[in-house]
Amino acid sequence: MSDSPFLNAEAGMSMANFLVSSVHDMKNSLAVMANFLESALAQAPDQSAPLYRQTSQALYETQRINDHLIQLLALYKIEQDFYPFDPQEQNLADLATDALSRVANLADSNGIALEYECPDDLHGWVDYELILGVLVQALHNALHYTRDSVHCLIAADPRGGITIRVEDNGPGFPDFLLQQGTSRDRGVSFETGSTGLGLYFAGVVAGLHRNGERGGGTHLENGGRLGGGCFCLELP
Repeated sequence: MSDSPFLNAEAGMSMANFLVSSVHDMKNSLAVMANFLESALAQAPDQSAPLYRQTSQALYETQRINDHLIQLLALYKIEQDFYPFDPQEQNLADLATDALSRVANLADSNGIALEYECPDDLHGWVDYELILGVLVQALHNALHYTRDSVHCLIAADPRGGITIRVEDNGPGFPDFLLQQGTSRDRGVSFETGSTGLGLYFAGVVAGLHRNGERGGGTHLENGGRLGGGCFCLELP
């Protein structure tokens, strides 16, 4: 084996390209599966049947994995400095309704009340797809742990900027997760299967949004109006 740093670098880049290509192919296959499951749910005659709920859960898992693969691709592009970060003025009520529509089937099949609160005229300068991805991920997580209610709140921050909160009435975040927060060096949990990818992705996306010296951020807390876990995204 050669010790040449140039050959090692070339091999490393080839492996990175291979992994990125593989992730892209898996993402496309999962998108096809998700479309098939959505079609099956739309044609189901009895939404109270166990099979409907099982199919809805399968769709949730498919979408969740697909979202993670998209996050991996986005993180790779961001770290390689060729992600087309493009913040534009967006209507945030439209963003909220778009995000909730992505998880509505799962909420309905599990009898979960899914609501949002956002002024119709509230706008923010955001990269729409990145923020949508963070919000959908937060909603998926809340739907997984809630008892029967999830609430999304988007409001103007009195200090300037926008605050987005996703709250549920589940048991809340465990202490170790609150202590680790959304930091880049947080660990993994073999007990829960959590890798922290979604939280890391959210933190990176928040940090890309800046207003002068002020950058965005994320944090976790328990309580809120529903008494469970709260995911908070603050954008300048």
